[in-house]
Amino acid sequence: MRPNKFTLIAMIVLFALAVLIGQRNQERLFAERGVFTVRQEEGVLRFRWNSEVEAPMAARLEETFRTWARESDHIVLDLNSSGGAITEGRAVINVIRAMKETHRVDTFVGANKMCLSMCVPIFLQGERRMAARSSVFMFHEPTAYDAITEERVNEPEFERRRSADRFFEEFFVNSAMEPTWREQLRKSWQGRDVWKTGRELVNENANIVTALE
Repeated sequence: MRPNKFTLIAMIVLFALAVLIGQRNQERLFAERGVFTVRQEEGVLRFRWNSEVEAPMAARLEETFRTWARESDHIVLDLNSSGGAITEGRAVINVIRAMKETHRVDTFVGANKMCLSMCVPIFLQGERRMAARSSVFMFHEPTAYDAITEERVNEPEFERRRSADRFFEEFFVNSAMEPTWREQLRKSWQGRDVWKTGRELVNENANIVTALE
């Protein structure tokens, strides 16, 4: 049975609306990349980052904090990140530590959002570390990239092991991570990615996520 004229027009209108909504959702997503969006709710400032751990993340965080610091002494860093550069992650952590001298800073990863690789050490800086049950975390040994071509470099085994040990010592050993779980991670992440949901981290008593939301 062929659709009549009015049915056909209605189908075209619905399709156009679906395309428009999709475009707006994409625009909203990309508008949040590389910047901290800020929302104030019940006396708490929520700084949301929806991008990689890459420059200028640290500078953006410092700028956002400087702009909003007087509005509240409680900040939640709402993270959704696939990870990124160790050097930038280290700079972000230094900014957070400076923020914590005057403010309470918590961290959060929402439902179906992710905190992968270098995002995890940033998440661990939170006094209270909240996550949705369906949030996703990933741990892996650091990967070397050529500074010019940005292509992955296959390091010799001893170099890879040394880089992994340095990363682990700097970001995990002196963190809130539960020691027994941490040492299990040290063994299990060798040569592979370790994926966990927020619920799994709480069930395993990793002390990475301290509260499920």
